[in-house]
Formats: sequence, C-alpha cells, structure tokens
Amino acid sequence: MKFNDIKLLKDKYIDLWWDSSAGFPAFDEEYDDRRQAGTEARMESFINYIVAEVRKFTAGPVLKGSGWGSGIRTQIYDTGVEALGFAPGGMELLLSKSFVNATSDFLEAAHKFDPSVKLDDTMQALRNVWIMNCLQLMLEREVEYTPPLFAYSMLYPYTDNYLDAPRISPDKKAQTGIKLRLRLEGKPVEASNAYEGKLFKLVEMIEGYYSRETEPEVFESLLWIHDAQQDSILQQKSVVSPYENNILNLSFRKGGSSVLADAYLVKGALTPEEARFMFGFGIVLQLGDDLQDAMTDRRNGHMTVFSQTAGRWPLDSITNKLFNFAYRILDGARSGTPAMGELSAIMKRSCTLLLLEAIANNDSLFSKGYLRSIEAYSPMSLKYFRHMSGRVRREYGSLKLRNAGRPVEVYIAKALANTF
Repeated sequence: MKFNDIKLLKDKYIDLWWDSSAGFPAFDEEYDDRRQAGTEARMESFINYIVAEVRKFTAGPVLKGSGWGSGIRTQIYDTGVEALGFAPGGMELLLSKSFVNATSDFLEAAHKFDPSVKLDDTMQALRNVWIMNCLQLMLEREVEYTPPLFAYSMLYPYTDNYLDAPRISPDKKAQTGIKLRLRLEGKPVEASNAYEGKLFKLVEMIEGYYSRETEPEVFESLLWIHDAQQDSILQQKSVVSPYENNILNLSFRKGGSSVLADAYLVKGALTPEEARFMFGFGIVLQLGDDLQDAMTDRRNGHMTVFSQTAGRWPLDSITNKLFNFAYRILDGARSGTPAMGELSAIMKRSCTLLLLEAIANNDSLFSKGYLRSIEAYSPMSLKYFRHMSGRVRREYGSLKLRNAGRPVEVYIAKALANTF
C-alpha cells in the first residue's frame, strides 16, 4: 500500500463521516430505572470483590490452585455478560488462555523494559495490546505476545505523551521526531538521552522480527502513523477556527494510521479489504478518545472536532454522528474466521460503552434533553457512570497497583492464567 492509497482511504472515510446521519442512533435495547439500578448494584459488587481480592495479595506470589484466579474469572465473565451486555461467546474469547497469557506476558515485559514507566502509560499500552490481540484473531494469526506487539504498543504511549507534555518545547519535540523518523527509515541515529534510547530500542525489536526487504509495508505503516502524529502537533496550537486547520483530516489520519500499523505488525501484509476496515476502526477509536477528552482538550488548547465544538454548541448532534459513523463501519465488518461474529459484537458493544462513558464524564457539554434521551439506552445511569469512573480511579490509586516492584495487573493476569 502506497501513500496515495492511504490518502484515498482517509478521504473515503471523511466522505462517510459527512454522509453519516446526525440523527439519534438506533440502539439495540432500552434500560428502565429498575434495570439500571440492578446493573449499578452488580458493578459495585464487582468493584468491591476485585478490590478485596487484590488486597489479599499485597505480598507474595499468587499460587496455582489458590482459587483466586477462578473467582476473578467468574466475576469478570458474569459482570460482562449480565451487567454490560457482552455476548457469552465474546467474553469467552476475551478470557481465553491465549488472550490471558498475552496480557500477562506483555505486563511482565513492560516492567522489565522500563520499571519506571507510569501505570497509566502501561494501561494505555495494554489497551493497544488487546486491540492487536483481537486483530490477530481477525487476521487468522495465533493470539500471542510478540516483540512487534510489545514494541508498537509501548512506542506510541511514549511518543503521544511526549508530544502532549507542555513542559517540553515545540523545537525539542520536533528534533526528537526527526530523529525517530530517521530511525524508522532504518538509518543509524545516535540517541541523545535515555528517552530516545528507549524509542530506538523499540524500533530495533520490530526490525528483529520483520525484514525491511520482505515486509516493507510494516515499516511504511510506522512512518505513516509517525508523520500523522507529528502533524497532529497542529492540534495543540491554542484555540483555532475550524477553517484555519483541517482538524478532521488530522484526526482521521492519526486514528486510521494507528490501527493500520497495528494490523501490519500483526500480519506483515494486508489485503485491500483488511486495510480498509483497519483504517476505519482506527478512526472510530480516535474519535472516541477525542470525545472522552473533550473538556480536557478544550482547557489545554488541544483542538479536536469535539473540543472545537464544545462550549459553542452542544455536542448532541456531532456525538450522534459519531455513533452512526462507528456503527456503519463495525456493522459492515466481515470475515471468514469463526470468531468474527463475536469480535464484531465485542467491538460494537465496547464502542457503545466507551461513548456512553464519555457522554457521562462530559455531561456539561450536552443539552439536558439529549442526556435524558441517551440515558434510556445506557445499562447504567449517567450519574453512576461518573461515580464508577471516579471510584475506579481512587481505588486504583489507593492500591498503588504495585507490589514488590511489580504491577498488580501482573498478579491478576497470572491468576487467570492459572485457571487453565
């Protein structure tokens, strides 16, 4: 796939965006107050259980046969199916041995690679690992930890957060970006600090797995996301008019290129149909993140299609458009693999919950009428969504999520692995 093909893909999805309705989405089911109350009680019970179990293992390893993993597994499965609306087959996929082992192996490798990495960054990277695991299944590859999966999942939290850091000058960001691009091209570059050294080491891990001669599109895809990410610095140029910078173009390039690179790092080469879906799915994830961060981006002067709209007009219609745009992409996904039906359902349900949580956490940016309407299709009240998000963050912090220098997530993943 050449650069012009990427431009055509981006333009195709921009056309699809404008063609998508801003009318209220067609959701699968409604939730009355009683049903929402039941879901909320179930979520509180789930959080209480997980916190209590983690506290039991504040020291020492999780032993096989302890029963801890089985309890955690049952709680995750039941909560996903009964409270959050995931299909049983989808939850079984997510809790399968291969998915659990890939998570555990990644967390161990991340801590070994950089013990000082922040937990938020680890979880940001882990989210991409799970996406790549799903893509492995979609692309008929074994679901497993691989060096390219690790390297790419770590590379872009590092660079994203570096680009977002206000304390680092634009010139310094640009210099590091130029050096990383040269390294992605396969040229020798000397790291001038520990941060750059880590970036170059991650590129080296990909080079050790894929050949630049036989899988050139792997490295071309890394250049596409790198260039899109560097261009997205324009989104940090304080508050700008929608007619001053093409923010939609920047967001679509960055989001689409990100998951397209995921897929190339999974398979090495893609069919045109595979590339089209991956690019569209990446845009959906990018726009979902942008909606989640609408208030923060507005406050920090980072321009997205949502932060540009926020405070000037309610986000009602543009959020409807995002739901409809996302559903057109995800409902159109097809594959010959037996797991594709479950994966499509997982993606669509996850997208719905992500957007509902984003609406809840940015409720001041929506009209009261819209919030009432959308809440009828949420498994939990929007008030509870906000409460749950805050409580999870507090519990996350209080547990410190580390024990003897190891993230607590490692213990949970190992405990789940011990159930097989």
